[in-house]
Amino acid sequence: MSAQIKPRNEAIVPRWDEEPGIIKFIRCDAMQYEGDWSPEAYDPASARATFESTIADTKEAEALGYDGLVTTEHHFDGWTMVPSPNVYLAALARETSRIRLGHSVQVLSVHNPWRLAEEAGMLDMLSNGRAEIGVGKGNFSVERARYTPEASELDARYAEGLELLLRALRETSMTFAGKYHRISEPSTVYPKPFNPRMRVWMPATRPEVGEWVGTLGQNLFSFLAPAARPIFERYVSAAEAAGHSASGANFIGITSVIVAPTDAEAERAQAHSTQTARATLAARGMPGEEIEMYLPAFAGTVVGTPQSVCEQLREALKASGARRMCIVFRMRGMPEPVARQSQRLFAAEVMPRLRDLPREIGEVAAGG
Repeated sequence: MSAQIKPRNEAIVPRWDEEPGIIKFIRCDAMQYEGDWSPEAYDPASARATFESTIADTKEAEALGYDGLVTTEHHFDGWTMVPSPNVYLAALARETSRIRLGHSVQVLSVHNPWRLAEEAGMLDMLSNGRAEIGVGKGNFSVERARYTPEASELDARYAEGLELLLRALRETSMTFAGKYHRISEPSTVYPKPFNPRMRVWMPATRPEVGEWVGTLGQNLFSFLAPAARPIFERYVSAAEAAGHSASGANFIGITSVIVAPTDAEAERAQAHSTQTARATLAARGMPGEEIEMYLPAFAGTVVGTPQSVCEQLREALKASGARRMCIVFRMRGMPEPVARQSQRLFAAEVMPRLRDLPREIGEVAAGG
């Protein structure tokens, strides 16, 4: 082995589900195309500028002490320019050294699970063990309606795909005989992640889905809101009944945040973001009920001065049960300086006040 190659046992940044005594803070980067969405108006220079700007966001987030970055997978329009999260995360892996990198989420129902297992191993190698795997069946109806396979198959494909993905990560010389996927000859994923038994992050917006995720012994992803509490409780109960450990450290709650020096400034940014997000979701062809469901993640739900934001998030964390927070700072139509201001103020004045919340409320002993 060359002396320049990093050894496998070099210190690896703790996973998001480790260190239950602290709150962890993860940026969510949807990377929405800011140009005209008309296909004939697409501007590659504008797209390139957005990539460079968001890469700079992540590099700054690492320097500011954020624990992670997740990016989303979407298709068919400018809602995101990351149809392949692992390509983007691999680029970030070479630009960063400490921040963990993951998905919210990969659409497992429409991909080959074996290929995703291989890509997870590649990303983990390229990042020196900083990969976090997130999988789902896809959320927006306007995308599900266009996928191959049919929407009616997505649940079954998701369940089978998850089984194959987990086995592919953990086993060697395996075969698989499913309805949708077959591995007929003994096969092994190369490269595997440093920790092939890492839990994956799975979304749930209903209690029964949270229960299923808990039974599987995987990690939970939902909204950072009091309405998520029943999902979390069913998740923990099912996990413990199945012999798995589970706590708020296994639960990421997502929300959108705008921090500004004054409440008035934050509220002005919120009004603009809400109007823009609602119009953008409607332009995608989404029904009104679905728009309202997803609006909080992209419109600025928690807004105000650092003190106000800290108080709101403290209550949201306690109410939901989440001890991992996924934050959207940059929303479509929001000027880069406004998003960067939020990221910087949050890191300087909110994160330090919330970091030790589990110990402060007695969930974890001071030395735990």
